[in-house]
Amino acid sequence: MTKSVAYRHLVANDAGYILMYPNIGSEDELLQSYPPNSYAENATQQFPLGTKLIQGERVWRYCKNSSAALTTLGTPLQSAARIHAEADDDIVLGVTASIGDYDISLTSTTNLATSPLSTANGFAEGYLYVNDSTGQGQTYKIKSHEAASGTNQFIVTLYDPLTVAVTAAASEFGIVQNSYANVIATAAVLTSMCVGVNPIAVTASYYFWSQTGGPAAIACNAAVALGTSVVVGTTAAKADPGAAATTEVLIGYPLTPGVTTDDHFLVFLTLDR
Repeated sequence: MTKSVAYRHLVANDAGYILMYPNIGSEDELLQSYPPNSYAENATQQFPLGTKLIQGERVWRYCKNSSAALTTLGTPLQSAARIHAEADDDIVLGVTASIGDYDISLTSTTNLATSPLSTANGFAEGYLYVNDSTGQGQTYKIKSHEAASGTNQFIVTLYDPLTVAVTAAASEFGIVQNSYANVIATAAVLTSMCVGVNPIAVTASYYFWSQTGGPAAIACNAAVALGTSVVVGTTAAKADPGAAATTEVLIGYPLTPGVTTDDHFLVFLTLDR
């Protein structure tokens, strides 16, 4: 069993930024650089994934890019697509765990043993939840985990201890990676949540700040009139008007009209406030 302490830090600096950190195991895991630069990318991680950066009316989230470079500034981004439907729910618990335990033993399948879950800590900072039977309704953030392999059991270590016991072969789980890990350009129909837009070109697998709130220049696909809404999920890697939204997701409102394909327009993002 691995014990950990969760910290939540609100940090202000003389550049006018506020930093809000998610769960971390200890203070030496903050990985912080000073001052934060929302227009910088890094090969090595500088902040915990999902760290929230605020300056006035603008908001950013700290992300890791996928293995595909982001070359167009203002590209709408989404979380990584799920590795397989089997990760969503009904993962079998291998060993009964009690209230206060930090370690959960899950049973892998061939479909679960897929990158990045097949690598130790590939889903670190993601979430585990109980979707059925004993303990269902609980949600926990993942501190670390063993690699999923074949049909073997692998240990997932949580930041917080169980509050309800879970039972082997009865309790069933779902697992997702961190929403800000391995982000990609939005698909024509979203396969996960929108996580903002990139204010800079981003190298493959580099860390960067994705803007999620306030004024941001975004690539548009079609004319967007003032006084309407802006959506993603119609055209890959671009924003569209929200006049006939079906599977699309609202991301904000235009501050300037969107004119035509491949132009950028200014949008007040409302993904994160």
